Amino acid sequence: MKNRTFYGALAVALTASITVSGCSGGSGDKGSGLEKQDSSSAAKMVSTNKQDRANLEQGGSFTSFFDSLPVDWNAWNGDGNNVDNRSVSTATDPNFYDVTPDGTVTNNPDYLEAMPKVEDKGGKQVATYTVNPKAKFNDGTPIDYRAFEATRKAMSSTMQKGGYNTVSTAGYEDVEKVEKGAKDNEVVVTFKKKYNPITEIFGGVMHPSVGNDPKVFNAGFKNNQVHNEWRSGAFVIDKVDATGKTATLVPNPKWWGQKPLLDKIIFREMEDSATIPAFKNGELDMVRTQNKARYQQIQGANQLDIRRGQLTTTRELIFNGKDPSLKDVNLRKAIWQAIDREQYRKIAFDGLNWTEPAAGSNLFYSFQKEYEDNFPVKFSKEDAQKTLTDAGYTKGADGIFAKGGQKATVKITYFGDDPTRVALARTLQSMIKAAGIDAQLDQRASGAFNDAMVKKDYGIVSMAFQSGSSSPLVSVCQFMCSDNENNLSFSGTPELDARIKKVGEIADHAAQAKEINAIEKDWFKATYGMMPLYNGPQIEAYRKGIANIGPSLFQSLNPHWENVGWQKGMKKG
Repeated sequence: MKNRTFYGALAVALTASITVSGCSGGSGDKGSGLEKQDSSSAAKMVSTNKQDRANLEQGGSFTSFFDSLPVDWNAWNGDGNNVDNRSVSTATDPNFYDVTPDGTVTNNPDYLEAMPKVEDKGGKQVATYTVNPKAKFNDGTPIDYRAFEATRKAMSSTMQKGGYNTVSTAGYEDVEKVEKGAKDNEVVVTFKKKYNPITEIFGGVMHPSVGNDPKVFNAGFKNNQVHNEWRSGAFVIDKVDATGKTATLVPNPKWWGQKPLLDKIIFREMEDSATIPAFKNGELDMVRTQNKARYQQIQGANQLDIRRGQLTTTRELIFNGKDPSLKDVNLRKAIWQAIDREQYRKIAFDGLNWTEPAAGSNLFYSFQKEYEDNFPVKFSKEDAQKTLTDAGYTKGADGIFAKGGQKATVKITYFGDDPTRVALARTLQSMIKAAGIDAQLDQRASGAFNDAMVKKDYGIVSMAFQSGSSSPLVSVCQFMCSDNENNLSFSGTPELDARIKKVGEIADHAAQAKEINAIEKDWFKATYGMMPLYNGPQIEAYRKGIANIGPSLFQSLNPHWENVGWQKGMKKG
């Protein structure tokens, strides 16, 4: 899976330097007090309390949290494409690649013996995968060419074609055939047209029972059906408690890799306001402290270890094109012009001593050399009002614009009761109203997020997307193709769709990045569907002693849960 995974609430970070105080830091930190974090290289933005396994104890438990208990436990499915589900699937499902903090991709030897061998044969691109012979699904089914073919079958179809609720078909739809190689553990994939980089597809594979049956793929993991028999990872899902809103993972007895250190991993759904008290009373071992209020609240907690860094994540405003009030692209453009992203960032970063420019792209991050600022408009209340006037809106005596007897009214949907999130929603409301557009607040519980995404029931909603790869190739269609069910703004054009579908054919990396940026510029101007806001700081509190987990940039794509454990003498549980 290489698509971008959405968060309901998390505000995280990429660039600039950060100063926090009063904590004992994670890996690489020295003592407490004010410290400046060096962001001059990706490696220096990693804080995981890295430890050799020899320094860690066998056993113990680690408890983290969900924003919302997953409604679909198939992480390949569009309804399961969220960070809560991904937290579980990285421990329970195949992941073929390891990624360094700066985005360098290597094979994960537990699944692939080497990186895919890519050749030109008869004018066609052919990739050969050599699978670790020990790699099997939990029911004993080998991870071989049949699993690759089932994955291709599922991921190259869409619901619109009566098939699968996939996040993106990019790359998979370009595969001509999947065959057994010279050995049982070799898989040969032939492409109809070139697709680059090759690691953007088959980052893992699904069980043939899932990939070969759209009914199973689309609905087989709902209602807390987890199907451990179709999974393959260091852990299995031992129990999902729908009443207690928890999921518990235990070591997989059929795992062939290094033995997991932890006896148990627990994820518990909680409102933001409950997480810090839960950390302080020992119920949680990790919480987010991504804003001033939460950072202050966590101080004094027992065995506190603040870990700081960046995630490959961008905070967005999504404009739901299926909401009748947001169908007019001119209204959406006016809202973009009405939003002061600098002021928005100041509120988000208050008390964190963090500054960064507004994000200009949904696809590249500012520390990547491919990044360009593709944002199409400037902040101007006057320009916003002119956009509305030119589109046939008339300003009423109450200061609100209307057209065809209908006032320009939109809703701002947000989830949870975190004070900063509430403040941001109210600030957004004030900015939009100042341009003559009525904006209503639509607050819901954190646990309602996943259901709202599945039902497409939201107006303007803030969410963050975490990269599934150091390349945005798959995400281009996920975000911008008009026929992609997981384009959450439901906007795009056939012309742009055609350009997007050709991007993978560009072999030269720089030329491919240039075209991606050009497409994004044109998509912004055509749709105003998904506004990049910022990356922001990632600051997390961990229980002191837990090792090999924390901020790690692209490395977090495969966290190797089997190596997460407690330092000797510090075990919990």
